[in-house]
Amino acid sequence: MKLRWLPAALCCSSFAISTMGSGSNCYAQGTKPKVVVAETAVAEAVVDETEDSSVVVVAINSLESLVPNIQHIARTVGVGAAAGTISTLVNQYSTGLDKKRPIGVFLDLDETGQPAPLGCLPITDLTAFFDQLSVFGEPNDLGNGLYEFSVGAPIYAKKMGDWLYIAQSEDALADISASKAKSLAQMVQKYDVRIQVNPQNIPDDLVDFIIGQMQMGLDQAMAAQRQNMEPDEAAAAEASSEQMIAQMQEGIEGTEKMVLGLSINKQEKKTILDFGSQFVAGSKYAKQMEKAKATKSAFPGIPQESSMMTLQTLQLVEAEDIAQFEKTLEASLKAAFNAIDEKSKDAASAAAAKDLIARGVDILVETAKQGKLDTAVDVGVEGALSIVASIAVADGSKVESLASDIAKEAAKENGPFQLKIGTGKYSGVNLHKATLSLPPQADEAARRVFGSAVTIAIGTSPKAVHIAVGKNCDESLKKAIDRVAANPSGQAEMLKMRFALAQLLNYVQSIQSSPVADAMLNSATASAGNDRVMIDSQASERGAVVRLTLEDGVLKAIAAGVKAGNPGGGGF
Repeated sequence: MKLRWLPAALCCSSFAISTMGSGSNCYAQGTKPKVVVAETAVAEAVVDETEDSSVVVVAINSLESLVPNIQHIARTVGVGAAAGTISTLVNQYSTGLDKKRPIGVFLDLDETGQPAPLGCLPITDLTAFFDQLSVFGEPNDLGNGLYEFSVGAPIYAKKMGDWLYIAQSEDALADISASKAKSLAQMVQKYDVRIQVNPQNIPDDLVDFIIGQMQMGLDQAMAAQRQNMEPDEAAAAEASSEQMIAQMQEGIEGTEKMVLGLSINKQEKKTILDFGSQFVAGSKYAKQMEKAKATKSAFPGIPQESSMMTLQTLQLVEAEDIAQFEKTLEASLKAAFNAIDEKSKDAASAAAAKDLIARGVDILVETAKQGKLDTAVDVGVEGALSIVASIAVADGSKVESLASDIAKEAAKENGPFQLKIGTGKYSGVNLHKATLSLPPQADEAARRVFGSAVTIAIGTSPKAVHIAVGKNCDESLKKAIDRVAANPSGQAEMLKMRFALAQLLNYVQSIQSSPVADAMLNSATASAGNDRVMIDSQASERGAVVRLTLEDGVLKAIAAGVKAGNPGGGGF
């Protein structure tokens, strides 16, 4: 089937940022969860290799498992009274259902392309189940296990074995396979709720219709915007729109299945959300996953376990993407240059500004042509704020040359920004220093963080640029350079992030106190370190997964902050 559309948002969760490494198992930081990331969403996305006509499948874990987990979340966020209400309502309206088996919803498309949802309930006592629905009227027994209800519009139910299927028409139940529900149990082995999307089951004519509607909407928006745009600005916007449509088309063609899985882990006090994709064999993204397995990062040493936040990203760039990237940048540059010409009163300054921007773009494009964009960030708040970032580049000498010319232009302006090139050398890295003086009207909080000026230490090497921001930026930069030298290569991940909420709140309170931050900090501190937000990612065969983990302390702190900010209500 040739399919050519998919909203980029559905795909980007697993591959738009970049690609992932798989040399080591990817666990949420802390105690190891029961399963490895690469063996959850991605592996389960293809657990049933049989043909499935459904476009979307929603699998909900058994009530016996799901309800206690929902109650746990309710108590975690401070609405414990709701936990009892949830249990009461479930018990009241689940009579006749098997609470040990999952519930499912299958979304198919009928002959006209209209959605035809199909509910799937595990039944132990059909009579008891119908009795509790008597408020809606008695079911009309149509024979052969088929029943009709009138709830504003007719609803049909059909019992097959120990399952009850529910649909909006008799036709939707006519050809139901007795094995339809068999996949549900396996789909929820690792999740409380799992949603699977099968893009390849969207009919071609519906795909074409959606593409046409999107293209029409973009054309109309462009037509309206062109009236207030210069030709170069309009060209840049149009190039960006074309690229977006192309990415959507490529995404639908190359994506076989997508999975979103939610798991609440009471024992480990964390909530996990997985975003997984399985790509079509031979597609661009399937090939990227193979490359990702062997991709290395130059900055595994930058993140420190003790830091308030760490971030690592790596994006693979295919050769065929470069041409479109350059086309979009070219149109954007023209628009930017026109704006500079209009606002600048000095032709020489305008020419210098355009040259600096163009050279910066050239460095970016040249780096992208290397096939990957590799970055790492570390943010510490022990004592003073320290931000360190390392970025891989194709040619560090060009960055240094560009910085030198920026320094000369800044010196001419004699403004608050100053840049000094070649202030020293450390472990083979050339050092530079920038300062940005705070304006007289800067608030006290900013001065507590940065002092009288924001200081930035910069290091350039043949293949990397290192930047450190903060009062102790020189020392932070040198320590980062040492860590890179000690650990110069490691398995790359598309995206990996660690964030410790209590550390941030402690630092914020040291700068400027507030009732909301106080309440959040007290809650996070009481959670005894269970206060992290974590993102992990990994590639597998033809697949990718991104995992978001929220420890219970984060949920408690957010709830405490909401309550402090809205003491009069809001349910907290």
